[in-house]
Amino acid sequence: MTQHKTTLGPLGEDWQEIRLPFAEVIRSFVSGEPDGDRIRVRYYKTREKDVLMGRIWFGPGAEGPPGHTHGGAQAAAIDEICGGAVWAHGYKVVALNLETDFVTFVPLNTELVLHGSISKREGRKIFTEGRIEDLSGRILARGRVLFIELDEEQLAKLQGFAGGLDLGTKVLPPRQDEP
Repeated sequence: MTQHKTTLGPLGEDWQEIRLPFAEVIRSFVSGEPDGDRIRVRYYKTREKDVLMGRIWFGPGAEGPPGHTHGGAQAAAIDEICGGAVWAHGYKVVALNLETDFVTFVPLNTELVLHGSISKREGRKIFTEGRIEDLSGRILARGRVLFIELDEEQLAKLQGFAGGLDLGTKVLPPRQDEP
């Protein structure tokens, strides 16, 4: 297997790298293997309200059509950038519904941009929008994810599965051992 180099660095001066709060608790399908051959991703907060940005690379382990990213991997990335936007802005949620539009083929072995934002809130429902773009800003895939804010009982159940770890809403800085 060929090892691909990725930087996934920030694209703006105000991009501050973060780790998502739940990253300490679960091994995410999307962000769980930062050096793997499937998906590599880094997340960034900016000054923009209710937005989370990301840099992503889909490797050979995420292949669907030859040389391109599987739709399920794209949908998972959109789900995580949207969920990350919600968690990074203080809400503890789970997804209720995900809609994905595959606009064009998403190439493998290419560093891309993720954008996730909160579009509106109705009671415990939080509506989000996400997209995968190339470096020129061309949208390759987009989606909408509806999340529900967890109540205290639901949150306690999840914390039980997490071995008692606190699923706090604080955003974590990058690990010191990460580049």
